[in-house]
Amino acid sequence: MIEASIEAVPGLLLSFGVLALALALPVGLLARIRHKPVAVRVLCAVSIAGVCAVTLLPADGGPVAQGAACDVSSPFPQLFLSSSALLNVALFVPAPFFAVLVLRRPVTVAAVAVLCGACIELIQAEGAMGRACSSTDLVANATGALIGVAGGVIRSRGQGPGWRKADVLWGGGLAVVGALVVTGVFRTSVEPYVPLSEREGVQAHAHALEGSDAWIAEAAAEVCGAKVRVREVVSEERGGRYLVTASTDLGDVVGWWPGKKLVQAPEVC
Repeated sequence: MIEASIEAVPGLLLSFGVLALALALPVGLLARIRHKPVAVRVLCAVSIAGVCAVTLLPADGGPVAQGAACDVSSPFPQLFLSSSALLNVALFVPAPFFAVLVLRRPVTVAAVAVLCGACIELIQAEGAMGRACSSTDLVANATGALIGVAGGVIRSRGQGPGWRKADVLWGGGLAVVGALVVTGVFRTSVEPYVPLSEREGVQAHAHALEGSDAWIAEAAAEVCGAKVRVREVVSEERGGRYLVTASTDLGDVVGWWPGKKLVQAPEVC
């Protein structure tokens, strides 16, 4: 999956290297000048470069729909089953983790990280860059960011100021205002859609036809022998039942489903 993701984005590794160097070098120099820990700041910069390179570079895939569109189907259970979603979770963990260690403002970092994840999906929806915006990715981004913040809080416990009122106020206010702005932009400029395979009518249609392909193939084998080759199966709804047609190398085999009644078979098999 990782190799496929790298191959889908031309120049990903080179772009990441250039961007990481462009961010990490000045951050490291500034930290050294100010006598601050260098490593954690450089790692934070490199993590941010990784998120930008992986999510914002044009990919070879096509847009999910014409115009600005975003898949709004439920992110569950694919959030836990999709390797792409899990990679998104992992991608968004490091930057907030190191940011908490640097800034000691977990609420503000959490708000910024989650909003950045949402803005990335918005950019992917609006831009013709071969990227797909989805609610699953949006939740995966936020989940990774919150995991990173939690890890940073645990790691920095006892090493500096804990939860501060200013952080809670600024972070909470930023979260509320940012959520309103991002939601408003999504609602006004991005068209929500549900993939065809997940639409209620299509799901009901698929459920009603479940097993019909196997039945018509078995019927063709019974009529024409086991060596018959089924090239294509087409179903057409008629009055609450389905006319199923199996195109074989010897001719069409047609029957009603779910009644399992053959109405046509080749004369010579």
